[in-house]
Amino acid sequence: MDWKNIADTVILWYEEFIQWYLVQPIYGQILTIIGIIALLALIITIIYFVIKGIAYLIYYILKGTYLLLKGIGLGIFRLCEGFYKLVSGEIEVNKQTENSKANSENQFNGIQNKIIYCNECGKRFSEKMMRKMQLNGSVFCVNCGKEFNIKKFQISLTH
Repeated sequence: MDWKNIADTVILWYEEFIQWYLVQPIYGQILTIIGIIALLALIITIIYFVIKGIAYLIYYILKGTYLLLKGIGLGIFRLCEGFYKLVSGEIEVNKQTENSKANSENQFNGIQNKIIYCNECGKRFSEKMMRKMQLNGSVFCVNCGKEFNIKKFQISLTH
């Protein structure tokens, strides 16, 4: 590469542009300046979004790789833990079922304290009706026959 020739060519183009620019009327010169500024803003914006896109691409590739390796490591750990418990004879207690049983009992006790009367006819629920509601999740009023569903009641309490 001959840097001197490149510099001479750039200087020649610059001088040609300046001569052309000075020949233009004043409104042409102003519009040329506005066009150059708009072109520079467009180029800077495009460069910004290209760099931002490349950065996001690299970030999400690294994040996906990390989560993939983390999942593989966790899977291998659980597999080894399962083999260990199988070989050692340890019994794994399912904590989730115990928690869900206790939670459902608390919900039914809370509902039992809140549901005393039928909302259609106003008759008080009997103890037998309360037990039936705890077992089945729904009960019919003995006076008016309206069905009372615990799930619908829970939804209406939360809203």
